[in-house]
Amino acid sequence: QLRRAAEGMAREARRELERVAEALCPEEVDRLRVRSPQGLAALTPRQIADLVIRNAVRRSPPSVSVQGRAEDRIAELEARLRAALDRAARAEAEVAAMRASSSPTQEGRRQGLIQQAADLLVAAGYTVDRAPHPLPLPDGTLFQPDLVIRREDQRVPVEVEDLSRTPEERVTRWEACYHLTGGDLRFVVPDPETLDRIRSEVFYWLGSRPFSLRITDLAYGRARQGETVWRVRREGRPVQGARNK
Repeated sequence: QLRRAAEGMAREARRELERVAEALCPEEVDRLRVRSPQGLAALTPRQIADLVIRNAVRRSPPSVSVQGRAEDRIAELEARLRAALDRAARAEAEVAAMRASSSPTQEGRRQGLIQQAADLLVAAGYTVDRAPHPLPLPDGTLFQPDLVIRREDQRVPVEVEDLSRTPEERVTRWEACYHLTGGDLRFVVPDPETLDRIRSEVFYWLGSRPFSLRITDLAYGRARQGETVWRVRREGRPVQGARNK
């Protein structure tokens, strides 16, 4: 919420600069649009401020009294623009600081969740690789799973989902798991609410493809053994043989 508020301040400061430029030097703004479809968006806030101030000076009348009033107006405008720039800079700095401080924290939480998922699966009787090596995909690239469980002669990746990854990243990883196992998908999530969200996303993403789906959350899976550890157990059409035997 703090980050969104800071980013909103930065956007508003930018819009304020652009509104002033549109009002005071429309010809220059039009020329920018002719040169580039981005128009004002191609300029930094500082460049917009300089553009407005430069044009205001050029338009000032030559008489001393009027010139004085124009200079006062320019000074007022410049102070307003500088304040907007400072606002944007402070907001951007705050966002950068929050991102820098929250990223290690978020990663630490994820690693803790992955280890809790590994403990859960070990207690349920699975052989779990807590630090799996990357697995080769059919196109030759490597995929780094969160966890791997061994089932007979197969290595089955387990995705630990807490919604901290972007939807695009989640789908990319699920595609990798699908190709590695022929559709045997396993997920561990922190709570029932996340389970409901992930289940809906997975079913939408799968479409009509064959699958075997297992999902559980930490509270449900505690003290359960084998297949009973999975809260969701669903089968689509018959799953093809795994590709990483």
